[in-house]
Amino acid sequence: MKRKVLGVLLSIMMLGTCILAGCGQENGTAAPEDSQPAAESTGAADESTQAGGESALEYGGNDISEHKELVMYVIGDEPVIADEVEAALNEKLEEKLNCSLDISYIALSDYSQKYSLLLASGENIDIIYTSTWAFYYEEATKGAFTEITDELLSKYMPQTTEGQDSMAFEQAKINGKCYMIPKNSPYVNNAMPVLIRGDLREKYGIDKIDSVEKLEEYFTAVAEKEEGVYPYAAAGDAVEMSMNLFQSRNNLVPMSVGSGKYFGYFYKGENPTPEDVVWQYGTDEYLEYCKLVKSWADKGFWSKNAVSNTTSPLDAFQNGTSASLFWNLDTCESAKNVVDSEHPEWKAELVNVTPGVVHVKGVYTGDGFAVPAVSENVERALMALDVLKFDKECYDICRYGIEGATYNATSDTTYTLGAEQANYAVGNAPISWGLKNDLLERIQGEAGTTQSEIRQELMGDAVSEVTSGFIFDDSSVKSELAAMNEACSQYVPLLELGLVDDLEGTLAELNSKCETAGLEKIREEFLSQFTAYLEGLEK
Repeated sequence: MKRKVLGVLLSIMMLGTCILAGCGQENGTAAPEDSQPAAESTGAADESTQAGGESALEYGGNDISEHKELVMYVIGDEPVIADEVEAALNEKLEEKLNCSLDISYIALSDYSQKYSLLLASGENIDIIYTSTWAFYYEEATKGAFTEITDELLSKYMPQTTEGQDSMAFEQAKINGKCYMIPKNSPYVNNAMPVLIRGDLREKYGIDKIDSVEKLEEYFTAVAEKEEGVYPYAAAGDAVEMSMNLFQSRNNLVPMSVGSGKYFGYFYKGENPTPEDVVWQYGTDEYLEYCKLVKSWADKGFWSKNAVSNTTSPLDAFQNGTSASLFWNLDTCESAKNVVDSEHPEWKAELVNVTPGVVHVKGVYTGDGFAVPAVSENVERALMALDVLKFDKECYDICRYGIEGATYNATSDTTYTLGAEQANYAVGNAPISWGLKNDLLERIQGEAGTTQSEIRQELMGDAVSEVTSGFIFDDSSVKSELAAMNEACSQYVPLLELGLVDDLEGTLAELNSKCETAGLEKIREEFLSQFTAYLEGLEK
C-alpha cells in the first residue's frame, strides 16, 4: 500500500507500551440475500466533468472541489491483489467524489490487540471498520467515533438515507445516539449451511443431504472408512455447529447479554413477551443437542482434543483434513470458492440440514464503518461510504474485485469466479464486510443452480422480529457477567463437543455454577430492560 503501515504499527505498539507502563493494566467467529435490481442512484455527484477528466465538483449539493485523500482501516487479512483493487476503486472515486482511499488492513489475528491502540494513537483516520464484535460499544462510549446524526445522513449520505433500512440506525444507537454506518444487510440468525465433500458423499452412495439424519449418515461413513479425515475437524468452542444444530434447528432466536448469548426465545410466528425468554442452557432442547453431539463425539466424528485444537475448522476443510464445515453462509461460500479452485475433484457442496426452520433477521450492526472523532474529513468520509455502499461500480470492486480477473459478471445480479479468484476473497472481501448491501448483491452462478437454490432457502424467506433492536446495558451486572462468562467458558465447549463422561451431571454443574455467579440477578435485570424496551415500542 502507499502508506507505510509498519511505521504506524510501531508507533501504536510504542504507545501501548507507554500506556501499560503508566497504569499497569492491559487493554481488553466470523455475514447475500436473493439479489434485487440495483436501486437508482440518488443525490450522486454531478455528471459533468471538466476538461482533462477532472472529477465532478458536487455531490448531493455539497462542494467537493477540494481533493481529499481519506485514510481507511479495515479488519481482515490483506488480499494478494489489494493494491490493484485499491487502484481500481480510486479511479472511480476520483471521478465520482474527487477523493481517494488509502486502505490499510488489520489482520484478524491482531485486531483485538491493535484496534483500540490505533484509535488512541492520534493518527488521522477517516474511516474504520467496526461492529458489535469489534469494539463498537467500547470505543463509541469512549468518544472515539463521530456521532452520526440525521442531519449528517441526509446531507452527506443521500443514497443511504433513501435506501438503508432505518432499523439499522436504531440498532446502532447507544444511549440514543448513533456512531456507526451499519451494512444494509441484516444478519440472518438461522442461515447456517454446511459445506461438505461431494466426492465423499458420492463415494459412499449417500443421497442428497437435507437433514441432520442424512448428515450423520455421511459423517458415519467418513469416520469408518476415510483415513486422515475427520467428519468435522471441530476446534475450540464449536460455536458454529451449535448455531446450526441447536439454535437454527429449534427456531431459537438468541439475545445478546454482553459477549454471551445466554438468553433467547423460541420463535413461533409472533413477537415474544418477557415470559417467552428462556435461559438457553436450562432448556430441554439444549439437553437434546448435547446428547446428539455426545453421540457423535463417541463415534469419533472429531478429535478428543478438539477443545484445544488450534487449527480452525475452515483451514481444516480447505487443507483436506475435514469432510465438512459449519459456518455462516458467506464464509461457507467463500471456502467453497477456494476449494473449487484448488481441489475441484472434491466437488464441494453447500447443504441445508435444517429445511423448514424460520429464518429470522437479526442485527445490522454485525458489520459497519465509523468515522473516528479525529477525522479532519468527516463530510467526505460520509460521502465515500455512501458511494461505496450504493454505487454499483464501486460496490462490485469492493465486494468481488477485478471484473474479468477475480470474477466475471454474468448479468446485473449474478457472477462466476474468475481465473484469479484465489487472490481475492470474492463475495466476502474484508473491505466489503461493512458495506454489504442486499440491493446490490450478486449471486454466484446462474439462477437455478444448486448454490443459488441453497442461498434462497436460507435467506429468501427471512422475517423481521422485534428483539433485533434490543441492546442490553450490562453496567449494573458486570461482575456477575464476568463470573458467569468464566463458568460458561469452562463447561460449554466440553458440553457442545460431547467431550464429557456424565452429560447430565456436567450440565447440572454448569447451571449451578451460573446460579452462584449471579444468574438470577442478570436475568432480572435483563427482563426488566426487555420489558421497558417492549413498552417503548408501543408508545
